[in-house]
Amino acid sequence: TDLKYVTDVAPDNYAALKEKFGVRIFATPKKMGAQTAEANMNAGLAVARQIVDFFATGNTRFQVNK
Repeated sequence: TDLKYVTDVAPDNYAALKEKFGVRIFATPKKMGAQTAEANMNAGLAVARQIVDFFATGNTRFQVNK
């Protein structure tokens, strides 16, 4: 399968997952995502717009797993 998992916060069992799934799992060394209320709001709005656009027009511009 081509399914991969990427996170900016490693789960507690990251070492076991890395051993089991190898390059199919990746965690950044530090938090990379939105860290303020404004950043979280902007990220949420962007996601909502992308979902609406996908269902309205079929746009897959930001599709992660192709």
